[in-house]
Amino acid sequence: MLKKRILAVCDPETEYTGRFCDYISKRGNCPFEPAAFTSREMLEKFCQTEEIAVLLISEKIYDTTLRDKVAGILLILSEEEEEGTICRYQPCEEILRSVMRNCEGYGEETVQSHNRQGSIRLIGLFSPVRRCMQTGFALTMGEMLAREHKTLYLNFESFSGFSRRLDQEFMTDMSDLIYYVTNAREALFYKLKGMTGTIRNLDYIPPVFSCMDLARITPKQWFMMLEELERHTDYEYLILDLSEQIQGLFDLLRSCEKIFTLVREDSAAMCKLYHYEKLLERAEYGDVLKKTCKYRLPFIRNLSLDLEMLTHGELAVYVKKVIREHLYE
Repeated sequence: MLKKRILAVCDPETEYTGRFCDYISKRGNCPFEPAAFTSREMLEKFCQTEEIAVLLISEKIYDTTLRDKVAGILLILSEEEEEGTICRYQPCEEILRSVMRNCEGYGEETVQSHNRQGSIRLIGLFSPVRRCMQTGFALTMGEMLAREHKTLYLNFESFSGFSRRLDQEFMTDMSDLIYYVTNAREALFYKLKGMTGTIRNLDYIPPVFSCMDLARITPKQWFMMLEELERHTDYEYLILDLSEQIQGLFDLLRSCEKIFTLVREDSAAMCKLYHYEKLLERAEYGDVLKKTCKYRLPFIRNLSLDLEMLTHGELAVYVKKVIREHLYE
């Protein structure tokens, strides 16, 4: 495997450079190795023996002569939002996303050098019953798995409300990932890093914003996306929060190692579940039923809508038991 390329940060504030490099080191699944510098002299001495792929440098100590000393991409950390620069006063995650967007097409060699060696374990969640807490269950499972395993969460709902729940507007979403999978794979790895967010330790790609776009994505494109995630990431678990609005639902379920279906016990819910299971049988997807685990969640008091708090409380206790019984068996 090739050596990781160096992402250097040069800023006179020791705490700032240390915090960002510590974030990169702990982030995982990153194509760069961080290096921190607090002066131009230290940086230039380093450049005499090492090659820097990307340099983030404070505007306070930047000058144009650096472009002759750094062969890679040079990005300026500014005090305020300015075109062509990266604002230094934002979360490390947002700065890394900006770096990745600027690295688009930087080189296929780095992408190929990070091919994974194992297999992603696909965990599917789908229920024909509405308002059964499927997404809360899926996110809680993802967050709990992410404590010990690299885990990615994908939401396939038409109206996920994800940006409202996170109080964040997304510049890209899963439809952009599909575009790069289909049309520009050479830029995929960097684009993937740029659009990936994190809730505690759980990674996610923002859901498709437009339900029309979601409905147009073909089964082939979904599976191409899964193949690229398998090829270019080191995720151990992939949580698929599925809905019937997508093409190829049953085939995606078939590809999952385990499927969790949440149910309710009222008569209308039972009728929907019966209809769903009969359809699987008639369409010759009986194997999906065989690896499906059905659960009716107990009544949960004071369920928090805060995604940062999902690993606390009654739901977390219940999901932990499910993980132990079905994923760690």
